[in-house]
Amino acid sequence: MSTPMITHDELLLTHRCTQFVLAKAELLDQRALDDWTGLFTPDAVYWLPMDPAQVAPGDGLNIIYDDKPRLLDRVSRLQSGLAFSDEPDSSTSHVLSAVRVLPGVQASPVAGARPLGPGEHVAVARAVIGRARQGRVDTFHARIAWVLRADGDDLRIAMKRIDLLNARDPLPVLTFLM
Repeated sequence: MSTPMITHDELLLTHRCTQFVLAKAELLDQRALDDWTGLFTPDAVYWLPMDPAQVAPGDGLNIIYDDKPRLLDRVSRLQSGLAFSDEPDSSTSHVLSAVRVLPGVQASPVAGARPLGPGEHVAVARAVIGRARQGRVDTFHARIAWVLRADGDDLRIAMKRIDLLNARDPLPVLTFLM
């Protein structure tokens, strides 16, 4: 299999997307949740399907399918001290593989079958997410896809999709954010 030549612009875009998702993961690990939610567009979707073969959210069951207001509500509850299923707070560690920016044809299935708008790109990576809480460490393996939208010189998350390796198995309480 031959590797296609990468243009300078594609290399710069991949670097930009990589730096963005690494910084986003660091915000989650620092529990800087207000800063993290600030990275989402007003029409953003945070999606964790039950079946990684799902192309669109309505194709099957979802573990999480939040729009921005629901995501803000989730974060508000986590920060309120009243999210008893996550007391004490979980600590997380996100380890990401190399980030790939997908061309439009490959991007549609992981983007929830939504067409990409102007200035939107799909970035994907593999992730190992460790969550420590009350003397227990849970490890999650996932493929994460972000639809990133240009916002001036910045990027914003228009969609985040998390495909857990073991999504069909019994899972511990997922009150923390991936």
